[in-house]
Amino acid sequence: MVIKRQCSFCAGEVEPGTGTMFVKRDGTVFYFCSGSCRKQQLHLGRVGHRLKWTRAHSLKRAAQQSSAAKPTERPAAKPATPSPATEKPKPAETPAPAKKAEAAPPEAPKAAPPAEATPAKPAKPRAKKPKDAAPAKAE
Repeated sequence: MVIKRQCSFCAGEVEPGTGTMFVKRDGTVFYFCSGSCRKQQLHLGRVGHRLKWTRAHSLKRAAQQSSAAKPTERPAAKPATPSPATEKPKPAETPAPAKKAEAAPPEAPKAAPPAEATPAKPAKPRAKKPKDAAPAKAE
């Protein structure tokens, strides 16, 4: 029996012996009818049903139109009355909070935490560099 596959991008038919099968590292299998579909999905990251030239776009649009038409054909259903046992109690209404008379004072910046006491190293006395003596003038 001949198995006709569906293109993963455009939803077109992929005849046996044609097209490309791409398997991702995670095991996901994609079937592509042409190099154009393969490049659009894998390299460019496009979604087939968003492009008007694909069959997937026309299938999705037809499904949306038919689902939009169904509710108008249906007679309106009667609203169900909830039984007292399943009805949830309504929360008591709370009065709106009173406005604050004064705004809260801005917070003062927080002081840095005290440094931990570590033993200070004794300062080493610096050796003084000898000043360069001016060269003596030879007369």
